[in-house]
Amino acid sequence: MTKLGPYEVHPFADVFPLIEGEEFEELVNDIKTHGLRQPIVLNHDRTVLIDGRNRYRACMAAGVDPVFETLPERYTEAMILDYIVSANVERRHLNAGQRALIALEYEKAFAAATKAAETQRKITTPSNQYSTKSSATVADLRQSQPAPLPAATQRDRKSSERAAKLVGVSSRAVQQAKAILRDTPDLADKVRRGEIALDAADKQRRQRVAALPKPEPIPTKPSPVMLTLRTHDGREVLYPKPAGKVTFNESKGSGISWAAWSWNPVTGCLHGCEYCYARAIATDERYKAAYPAGFTPLFHPERLEAPANTVIPAAYRDDTHHGCDKGDCLICAYRRVFVCSMADLYGRWVPDEWIQQVHAAMCANPQWQYITLTKFPARYIGLQMPPGAWVGTTVDEQKRVRIAENAFRQIDGVAVKWLSLEPLREPLEFTDLSMFDWVVIGAQTETRQPDGVVPAFAPPFEWVARIVAQAKEAGCKVHLKPNLRSNPGMRWLDEYPAGTGE
Repeated sequence: MTKLGPYEVHPFADVFPLIEGEEFEELVNDIKTHGLRQPIVLNHDRTVLIDGRNRYRACMAAGVDPVFETLPERYTEAMILDYIVSANVERRHLNAGQRALIALEYEKAFAAATKAAETQRKITTPSNQYSTKSSATVADLRQSQPAPLPAATQRDRKSSERAAKLVGVSSRAVQQAKAILRDTPDLADKVRRGEIALDAADKQRRQRVAALPKPEPIPTKPSPVMLTLRTHDGREVLYPKPAGKVTFNESKGSGISWAAWSWNPVTGCLHGCEYCYARAIATDERYKAAYPAGFTPLFHPERLEAPANTVIPAAYRDDTHHGCDKGDCLICAYRRVFVCSMADLYGRWVPDEWIQQVHAAMCANPQWQYITLTKFPARYIGLQMPPGAWVGTTVDEQKRVRIAENAFRQIDGVAVKWLSLEPLREPLEFTDLSMFDWVVIGAQTETRQPDGVVPAFAPPFEWVARIVAQAKEAGCKVHLKPNLRSNPGMRWLDEYPAGTGE
């Protein structure tokens, strides 16, 4: 509990923001002129301040002795919560979003108070309440009653319904507030301060959630046969053997717009980038079965057969189609495979053997356009690449610029050489972009990492515009990711390398 003078402040009272600035000065002046019109409310033993934090502060500022009123001893914790709500909700100008967030706080506090009261009743109620009846009669009585809901479920439902009604908001608004608080705490803070409406915040929340890459599906039935996989440092990890043929994963709804498939013969990474969407997925408890080693680099040799086993759906199989530069062309997209979307295949820690086996599988199945991406592009040099490969590197900091330029001057014999600036976290200066065919620029999406939420970050317009101008001068195609659209004045570019759909 916080304190005001000698009094502890009831924690639920602190849910309501204190008044500040001109509004507080007006209250101070009013008390100086007319005295305290409404007493400050304390609990029965006058140790806890229930209502009147602003009035108490104003009395201190005005040099006026405060007047107190004491609640009767019969007031339970639940009754005190109701009193605080009734004393504050109508008195303040709160919008629906602010009320809904207060309802959530009330819901938690009321559930806790109810649980405590139930526990106290169990302690004080005699355990032999059925002793005057025969055991058969007691059994009959119990069987004749419908099975009650678990106490915790009843408590939660009662708290939720009561909170919405008491605070004066709909159940829908409370559910929206709960989802916003869970998925986007930064938006919840804005709603609490009255900076954004509840519906607008919920719309932004849904957009952010939809933009997150979807994890690979978790096996629904664990196979009785377990494979022994190995991490980069030799640790053994058990993983269920696939029941059927291994194929690529379709990327629908994953945020990967330029390839219809993803393929992860290797998962995990040691870069430690704070914003990494892949780590957020791999360390999420919900996907533990799919990522038994978490984000530790792990080799899946059983997935090397996917290029040979995957078949393009009939709707996108067009043998007369020979490539285009349309970003929304699904016939092209269904020939493209994003390799290791959940890893950096070319990281320093990755054994040469893993890379060689993955490349052997790619070269044995040249019907696909394999899209690769790394922060260690020097490991591309000297590798055998399938002719349709899109070879890419990520640059998110200035220190990676020279590494990327030096490596890509030495790479040839591939379909596309591309540069990913996602997320663009600082202004970047390139000496030359002519060694690239395609430049992709994106913002930083909010992710929920093991140590907390990493907020979204959109680069300033000037950073993006400077790179776009240099890329166009060098003859590069440019693709701006949808997460940049919040930037005012951004001219939208959705270009793809020409002739790569073949």
